[in-house]
Amino acid sequence: MSAAPESSGVRRVARLSARALDEALNALTTEHGDAAEVDLRADAYGHGAIEVERRARSRGVVRFVRDADASPALDRTSALYGFGLGHPPLLSLTGEVVAVKKVAAGTAVSYGYTYRTAAASTLALVGLGYADGVPRSASSTATVRVGGHRGLVAGRIAMDQLVVDLGDADATVGDDAVLWDDEESFAAWCTATGRAPAELTTRLGPRIRRVWSDA
Repeated sequence: MSAAPESSGVRRVARLSARALDEALNALTTEHGDAAEVDLRADAYGHGAIEVERRARSRGVVRFVRDADASPALDRTSALYGFGLGHPPLLSLTGEVVAVKKVAAGTAVSYGYTYRTAAASTLALVGLGYADGVPRSASSTATVRVGGHRGLVAGRIAMDQLVVDLGDADATVGDDAVLWDDEESFAAWCTATGRAPAELTTRLGPRIRRVWSDA
């Protein structure tokens, strides 16, 4: 595989939409007024409790759930963090293609050779693994978008990396590898891994840099 220079840091980014959070908070306060309540347990479900609380307070929210054993008076968590149907997720997850290799049909991939390419394919090595909170249950079931093509996670997810079978599509070292960034792809990852939306986001590891944007 052609690989990125060793001196370059591997890009692991969770992008968070401030606009989407603000819109959800506005809807929450419009509907519930002073009774609006925001659930900050599990570090605001992976989004960062400090920033979520700051934005919520700026919109007049004064009620917050922090106790792990507490039950929110108003369970609005799904809509607020974009976990419900019709709500795009606030958090998208992107890794970096660190190596690319063209292989023949029948090539065995990753630990235990549980996956073999069905045809001549492009394999992209992505610098995200189970140490970053990417569930191993996504092995050979979930997809990752590189460029304009979504390819299957090929074989077992390793500690620091996973492989994507892109078929006849091309990839370049340094390309973004997007696990999810919209409602459809997020729902697909939840289904593929068997994890609830909040569970999938709260287990993302500290090597993944959280970046808030106004988009």
